[in-house]
Amino acid sequence: MSTDPHTALGAFLTAYEAQRLATVLQAGGTTGQALREVHATRRSEAKRLLTAATIGAEDRTGSIAVLRAVAGARAVQTAITPVWTMPGVEATTGRLTSEAQRIIDDARMSIVCASFNFTPHSGMWNALKNAAARPGLSVTVYLDAHAGSPEAVAAHLPKATALRTLTLPGGHQPLVSHAKFIVVDRAITLLTSANFSYSAENTNIELGLLVHDTNLATSIETLMRSKHGILYEQVT
Repeated sequence: MSTDPHTALGAFLTAYEAQRLATVLQAGGTTGQALREVHATRRSEAKRLLTAATIGAEDRTGSIAVLRAVAGARAVQTAITPVWTMPGVEATTGRLTSEAQRIIDDARMSIVCASFNFTPHSGMWNALKNAAARPGLSVTVYLDAHAGSPEAVAAHLPKATALRTLTLPGGHQPLVSHAKFIVVDRAITLLTSANFSYSAENTNIELGLLVHDTNLATSIETLMRSKHGILYEQVT
């Protein structure tokens, strides 16, 4: 992390955290009250960085300006990067497995993902289990009811929320969930043609797009959550 306190603070805070801190300070709250907007697992480090950068109620106007600038900078779409899977060394602009695991390892608040098929041979199998075990990090997985085994996924990820497609009233079989994506911290989205399987991640020809855009990430997560009990049911 940078030794410059403002750079370090900007690299640490998410857009949501910076905006909430600024809002509380603008409303007349103390620095301690503002820090309650940061998750407990991240609060101590946030407090240290705010102190180092002299951001807080003592300089309310300047602090609000800095925090709003951090929120704006973190919310801006910064890049759209193609992510490929190809046999051998053919893919030269990014590798699906490494990119997926990198953004999962970097997650601070939440991971929301979906796959048509999710197998134990996928690199995601252990990556998501390890992520779900981290304090303060929520993991939600959307699955097709028929492809693979949603029950096995739920058993493997006891600290995550696993959902599968349900059967609509009057229907004869569950809906097909063919969406494949990973959303991290409501800021980064990996949209991909690949399932969570060894072949999709290593030997198939697959294409994905890694997008840094908080609006896109938040809209995907919000829409999927709105379909709980309508298109998806929790695996128990």
